[in-house]
Amino acid sequence: MFDFIINNGTLVGEEKLINNRSLVVSGGKIVSLEQMDAAAAAESIDAAGLIIAPGFIDLHVHGADGADILDCDPGSLQRIAGYHGRHGTTAMLATVAPSTLERMALALETATRHTTSATGASIIGANLEGPFLNRSHSGALGIPFLREPDKHEMNELLAAGQGKVRMVSLVPELTGALEVVELLSSCGVIPSLGHSGATFTETINAARAGLKHITHIFNAMAPIHHREPGPAGAALVSPELSVEVIADGIHVHRAMLQLLWHIKGDRLVLVSDAIAAAGLPDGCYRFGGQEIAVKGSRAEIPGGRLAGSTITMLDAVRNMVKFAGLKLPQAVRLASANPAAVLGLQKKGRLAPGYDATWSFWIPTSTRFWLWLKEGQYSGGLRKCLNNY
Repeated sequence: MFDFIINNGTLVGEEKLINNRSLVVSGGKIVSLEQMDAAAAAESIDAAGLIIAPGFIDLHVHGADGADILDCDPGSLQRIAGYHGRHGTTAMLATVAPSTLERMALALETATRHTTSATGASIIGANLEGPFLNRSHSGALGIPFLREPDKHEMNELLAAGQGKVRMVSLVPELTGALEVVELLSSCGVIPSLGHSGATFTETINAARAGLKHITHIFNAMAPIHHREPGPAGAALVSPELSVEVIADGIHVHRAMLQLLWHIKGDRLVLVSDAIAAAGLPDGCYRFGGQEIAVKGSRAEIPGGRLAGSTITMLDAVRNMVKFAGLKLPQAVRLASANPAAVLGLQKKGRLAPGYDATWSFWIPTSTRFWLWLKEGQYSGGLRKCLNNY
């Protein structure tokens, strides 16, 4: 007998929405999508009127609900994971912004020791955004904490991450950067270009050395010019480079979102780049020693420079439908299957037999997820949620 069967929901497939199918789960895995009688399982669930989508995987999360990864506090991690879990993210990389090396190491140690959340997204690793970044393209990051590439310091941070650092943003134009790229590649860590003023050639050379990914493309980097395409231009013509984008309608123009989709396709990944202000009302806050003003989805430091975002992955998915004209299954893929591929997670990101039973239920017109499942385990009150619905 199977563990449970979910009937009557609308499944988000690879290319289209799928009706009149069942989701059959056993041992934390999807075993079938074929229609099946409820009596074949220990429990059956009627999901009529709900969309069932693969759980979102967010590669770039700094915080939420007033909490920041740099708090170096398990309670903060629970709040962050809980907030993003309530909006459909079932897995995330805890992203550490530049700070002192000691604080970054402590943040890594804390995040990688507390990888599971009973009521939110699982923290499946860490993402280091820095500290080997270009001061001229710092964005809202603290310039005093940006450093020249150093293999010894990189090794110290990797050691603090206890083998769970999955991605590191750095710039190829600084002396010693390519050696760090090679080090990361040899350790199975994804080197990513971010906060960079690199030329097209410098970026291509970094890709040959092992660079694999581009952090929030177009933001905090040298712009495209027809005589010097820069890092963004190199990313667009390099199939081996995956790119992430903040699709909040503020960081990147909708025409550029369309361009990214048409050029990068399955190498395009949505991220939230959410900061501690995500989920908080409009107002002025102080996080990490910086004042941040929040109005709607826009967060900025004094002077008007953008400071991450306040969106969720569900917001990003819906924005790609609204702004870039994607169909819902295409947009969901950018938040599930594509980031899973970037991280090499072969059994996540799809509703298909053999894949982890990790997904979310949501109402088509709502921004709220009624429940989510991780590896087949309920992370919310299943019956209560569906009864309320």
